[in-house]
Amino acid sequence: MSGPLLQGQLAVVTAGTSGIGRAVVERFLAEGAEVIVTGMSPERIEEAQRAWGDQARVLRADGSDLGDLDRLVTEIKATGREVDVLVANAGRDIDARNLADTSPDDFDYVADLNFRGTFILLQKLSALLADGARIVLVSSIGGSNGSRGHSVYNATKAAVRSLARTLTSELGERGIRANAVSPGPTATAGFDQFTGGSKAIEQKVAAMVPIRRVGRPDEVASAVTFLASAESSFIAGVELVVDGGMSQV
Repeated sequence: MSGPLLQGQLAVVTAGTSGIGRAVVERFLAEGAEVIVTGMSPERIEEAQRAWGDQARVLRADGSDLGDLDRLVTEIKATGREVDVLVANAGRDIDARNLADTSPDDFDYVADLNFRGTFILLQKLSALLADGARIVLVSSIGGSNGSRGHSVYNATKAAVRSLARTLTSELGERGIRANAVSPGPTATAGFDQFTGGSKAIEQKVAAMVPIRRVGRPDEVASAVTFLASAESSFIAGVELVVDGGMSQV
């Protein structure tokens, strides 16, 4: 029987103190990785650090803030190690607004984290990646399905998915693989924001999924772990959709 998939490896997970990111961190820890995690809420950071102990280091960092990203780089360098796995998970949206109602500030709020911050994170950390490292970008089925009222979010998630292709092209000669995971509706705080906490809306969304339910964060984490491990050693530049078939049927 094989051992843990990420034994002794160093992973970096952004926005990892709640939702999908937290499920990814907990799965990575279970698979033997040491993890550097970023988050924004001081309360969640403190709670997560207590829960995870010495195997994880939880930092307060805004993925859209260049100074915070520089501090993340400094923290990684202080380990004296190269990064084996990088999961770019930070992202956000606003309440549904049609094109005409989306202000420049709305655009910047979403795009600065979802795409600009992700791009600069990758730019800053590329030199710290080990040869053979794996990059997993968390996109969304929104990057393909064009749902109304979420034009900036959808476009930035499409851009994130596109990055997986270009990173594979640019970093492949170092054996580095980049892939994207695109979740569908998943039971997180972000999904609660989307539904407004309405059970009726949740049930309506679930009815659009062929298997008739929304996903769980740990199900997305399983897909991320697959792409982050040697189990996916000949998979690069792809999008793994985790949505119960919603975007396919």
